[in-house]
Amino acid sequence: MRPAAKKVAVAVPMPSREDLMPEEQISLNHLVNYLGSYDKYLVIPKSLKVQYPGFGLKRFSDRFFGSVQAHTRLMLSRRFYEAFLDYEYVLIYHLDALVFSDQLLQWCAADLDYIGAPWLKFKRSPQAGFSRVGNGGFSLRKIASFLKVIDSPVVFMEPTEHWELFWASKPKHVQYVNLPRKYLKHLNVFNNARWRMRRYRRNEDHFWSEEATRFYPQFGIAPVELALRFAFECAPRFCYEKNNYTLPFGCHAWFKYDREFWEPYLLR
Repeated sequence: MRPAAKKVAVAVPMPSREDLMPEEQISLNHLVNYLGSYDKYLVIPKSLKVQYPGFGLKRFSDRFFGSVQAHTRLMLSRRFYEAFLDYEYVLIYHLDALVFSDQLLQWCAADLDYIGAPWLKFKRSPQAGFSRVGNGGFSLRKIASFLKVIDSPVVFMEPTEHWELFWASKPKHVQYVNLPRKYLKHLNVFNNARWRMRRYRRNEDHFWSEEATRFYPQFGIAPVELALRFAFECAPRFCYEKNNYTLPFGCHAWFKYDREFWEPYLLR
């Protein structure tokens, strides 16, 4: 892979419609105000006709838009990260995110592969603490490392383990019908990261948080304490207290979780 020519770009996945909701416009206002000097791209379906001053366009097939599942397919695809190969990092900025300062290069200097808002163990009981990192809607990703995960030759599950787990206890006639699976699993193409990604049913950020290290053990995810300085999501008042009453670099889902907390900071 050739060295990246630039440090970081901002990618803004757009809805499959031309007009923005008022809350989405506020999110865009924050991006332009605080990170306006960086290369910024709208991630849009090929069929959508939009132009925003100061933004480039990264177009992808319409099948990658219109639902959470479609967005997951895009963010688990090699073609998305290939579109940003000129950059070392990409900041994913959904239009329910906010940014509050220009710390982008500082966070790139942390030399992590993935950082986003830490998840709470229980959304309704923040006092139980955080589980892991983290949310993808406002997240910084190292392009080369994401491609190493996608291209990894490491198998998802050892073929013998797969057979014992899923088929060995089945009736003999079922085992016989599925016997080809036992041998196909020895072929990497049926058992690697891309195979797993094509069948992944949870949100894409869970894959990067929970499974990326299976395929690339060096994949570096921010610790919770550091990620809390990067972004909040659920229970922002609790996060604010845990972050020493300091705003983070940004946040995600600001109008879903305790909008009143964020109101004094909004740029309208």
